[in-house]
Amino acid sequence: MQADGVGGFVASLDDDRQLSAGKLLLAFGVQDGFPDGIAGVRERWGTSVLHCPYCHGYEFGGRRLGVLVEAPHPPEHAMLIAEWGPTTLFLNGNNTVEDEVRGKLQARGVTIEPGRIAALEGPAKDLSGVRLEDGRIVPVEALFMVPRTRPGSPIAEQLGCAFDEGHAGPVIRIDAMKMTTVPGVYAAGDAAMQMHNATLASADGVMAGTSMHRAMVFGA
Repeated sequence: MQADGVGGFVASLDDDRQLSAGKLLLAFGVQDGFPDGIAGVRERWGTSVLHCPYCHGYEFGGRRLGVLVEAPHPPEHAMLIAEWGPTTLFLNGNNTVEDEVRGKLQARGVTIEPGRIAALEGPAKDLSGVRLEDGRIVPVEALFMVPRTRPGSPIAEQLGCAFDEGHAGPVIRIDAMKMTTVPGVYAAGDAAMQMHNATLASADGVMAGTSMHRAMVFGA
């Protein structure tokens, strides 16, 4: 993908065809990165290993929950999950918790487990427990984590779009009308949002499409 030199863009396809356009909308989402050395995370992702209690995970309400928090995400995230059920915060041997934060977590009923995680246990995509390196198994039916993300395509970088650092990874910088720092290139959805949520991503696409249409009609 590249600019055509006259205000538009050209995309080269695998079959050697080329497509041209006056405007572009980037909506390729993000790819999730998973912690190294923990067996069973990838297989359960989106089923019993979850990233957002507001998007999904409500079906595990009242059940035993776990939270895996790694830098730069704060351990206080477990305080939110505790609204859904009894919660264990897994530090995975990497994090320390300040006394003030520890007190707040314990006041919310959060159990803090400092040991390193070896694997997730349970049949198929279901989760029944978190196995620690010392052999103990902590009963858990859903594990929440915030994976590090990266853009789902290199196109934005190829076009020279600027990025901002989000709470989970880089996001494409956009203005109020969803246009990137490259004129004529718009972005919508998870690749351009701080909070990853299907409903918000859909609404983002509506705004971007409307903005593009107005730009094509009025010549902006």
